[in-house]
Amino acid sequence: MLPHSFAPNRPVCSPGLLLAALLTGFVGGAPPKAAAQAPLWAANSNTTVQEVSYRFMDQQTFETSRLQEQIATAAPGVLAHLRNLFAFLPGVQRHRFPFDPVTLQKDVVRLRQFYRQNGFPTPEVDYPATQLDTSSNQIHVIFTIREGPSIQIRNTQFLTTGDTTAIETALPDDLRDAWTRYRDETLQTEGRYTDFKRTQIEDQIQSWLRSRGYAFAEVRTAVDTIQYAADLTVFADPGPRGVVSEIRIEGNESINDPIILRELPFSVDDRFSADAVREGQRKLFNLDLFRVALADVPNQPRDSTVAVRYRVRETEIRAYSGQVGYDTRSGARLEGSWRHRNFLGNARTFIVNLTAETGLPENPPTFFSNFLTRSSQALSRRFRASVTLRQPYLFSEALSGSVAPFVQERLNPTLAPNPNRFLNLNERQYGLNSTLVYDFLPYRTLSLQHSVSRTRQFSAPGSRDSARAEAPLGTGDAPFNKSIFTVNGTFGDADDFISPTKGYIVRPTIQLGGYFFESGVEFVKLSGELSGYLPLSEYVEVAGRVFAGTLRPFGESRSNLTLPGSPSDEELQQSRVYQNRFSDYLFYAGGGSDVRGWASRLAGGKVLRESSVRREGFVYRPIGARAKIGASVEARFPLPGLGSDWRTAAFVDGAYLTAGSLDLTPPSGVALTDPSGKRVSTAPSQFLVGAGAGLRYQTPFGFLRIDLAHKLTPDALDLRTAKDVGAAVQGDTPRPVSDVDTRFIRRFRIHFGIGRSF
Repeated sequence: MLPHSFAPNRPVCSPGLLLAALLTGFVGGAPPKAAAQAPLWAANSNTTVQEVSYRFMDQQTFETSRLQEQIATAAPGVLAHLRNLFAFLPGVQRHRFPFDPVTLQKDVVRLRQFYRQNGFPTPEVDYPATQLDTSSNQIHVIFTIREGPSIQIRNTQFLTTGDTTAIETALPDDLRDAWTRYRDETLQTEGRYTDFKRTQIEDQIQSWLRSRGYAFAEVRTAVDTIQYAADLTVFADPGPRGVVSEIRIEGNESINDPIILRELPFSVDDRFSADAVREGQRKLFNLDLFRVALADVPNQPRDSTVAVRYRVRETEIRAYSGQVGYDTRSGARLEGSWRHRNFLGNARTFIVNLTAETGLPENPPTFFSNFLTRSSQALSRRFRASVTLRQPYLFSEALSGSVAPFVQERLNPTLAPNPNRFLNLNERQYGLNSTLVYDFLPYRTLSLQHSVSRTRQFSAPGSRDSARAEAPLGTGDAPFNKSIFTVNGTFGDADDFISPTKGYIVRPTIQLGGYFFESGVEFVKLSGELSGYLPLSEYVEVAGRVFAGTLRPFGESRSNLTLPGSPSDEELQQSRVYQNRFSDYLFYAGGGSDVRGWASRLAGGKVLRESSVRREGFVYRPIGARAKIGASVEARFPLPGLGSDWRTAAFVDGAYLTAGSLDLTPPSGVALTDPSGKRVSTAPSQFLVGAGAGLRYQTPFGFLRIDLAHKLTPDALDLRTAKDVGAAVQGDTPRPVSDVDTRFIRRFRIHFGIGRSF
């Protein structure tokens, strides 16, 4: 392509003359022979847009991606370039971006209007630097923008509509101080004046009044502009302060009015609050009984009584659902459920759920095996059936409860697979989960769960994972009980608790095992997670997370997880048994939502063990930790050329794991040994750091994520496959782990996920 540059003495024509020239060329014949810079009138009906860019003559207030949203002239992005690159393939058509001079001139008008609406009264938008390359018949549209000075808000008054006195004079004594604080601390009445800011101020004041009883409040704004200064006068007419006189329910058929009314956070004769009306709408949606639930204040006399209306449309009472997925640890996952949304009336939900984490394929293809598949990772599979009965109203609309009996068969990856059982399953469990949930604010909940279960672990023949069934209750293959209380909370202040971009969220957890009821595991576990979100600009945000947790066994559990200096065979056996039982409650690291760069649970201490399932014959078993401290920082950026749904991210994750005073490293017989008789393992106490970058794509069900992470602090086993290490220490000529070659590619790992990283 010839260089795109104007000769220094080339005249610049006005937009009108240039448009005429473009139109003349657009209906003409073939473009003339290429020159260093062809005149723009040489564009024709076959000219395509190569690129759209912007030049700013004074300052740049808006991102170019936002300006691109205002215009119709489009240029190919990265995906279009890739599509055109493979246009020679059958079924792949080249995507053209035709140039239209009339559309270009309309884009100039659109950009000028955009700047005026956003507080720049005298913007200058032109395209004199636009370049045409006739050798490829492509045009590079370059908008030249001079924003000019902006209108700044100089003064703002808040008056009543009628007698033009201060708004607080129309409010009762109990609201005057609250209004003053809201006006001074919340309302943004400084900076550049825009139509959006004016509307925003009106909406904020009206919402404030409506949430404090003024159902018919009206607000309007008068603007007086002098050159580049704006004086705002906000006129508010609160109207009468009202109470709820009637709640109308429309559209319900099988769901009785009392069921709907009890979910609302207000009743007749309560002070009207728009916030409470919206909260009632959210609670009706949460019942899962309605596909539509709309709340409003219908037309009525403007007095001190307020009628509130809810219009609903019921969903299907009975429904089926199913999901299919894949996880690198548990293979293909299938889940199906049947639910009755109004079981025996009273809005109860009855759910039958079947889950199959198949673990298949057991030995996935070796493509990308070092940093994508389950290479060196112990296989996990689970088959579970459960029945859940949920009652949404327990004495209060904020309190709900559920009971869920379940039964499951599992291949516990911390135990040796049992070849005598179906699919090598080695653990059976059945029990009952009971849960209470208190929803005190939207997406801010406190829950209490009690899980009581009966568990049996089946040791493989010849395995020393556990003792035989004749051992007393609480040891070996004999069944044992688990009684676990769990308290979870979600607190914080964020703009969106589902997909936050600003604010913070705190999630504390307390678990207590075996204190009130007989249990084969006895412990107290405390953990907490704090996530924060800070937007640096309209398109760039930084997110951070801090996690801390500790586990303290007590009673028989502690004595069996703390070995003396020279433990007996019986003490070693008991320790192995309790390590297996505690494997679900220890702390681990690694995975796409933790310390990226490592497979799930494989960051930190691990041991080498044999596997009758894996093709390689050997896997790494994570040791786990008594305490964990972790932190993550992630910066998220736009991805130019691919639209607002695409994002990029750069991240650093770190964690410190420690076993403390507990003896968690499995002894010989569970872990393999090297030629010197030493266990093939790494220290259970480690400091881990991973870093990398990734892509995000916004979908209706959350972000699709792909991250490439790099291990910055690998241990002696991280860079060696379990297959290579096992072959070395168990071969005809045993060799130490240090003689096994490391693989640089194992420093990297790809993570896929749905939703935000944290």
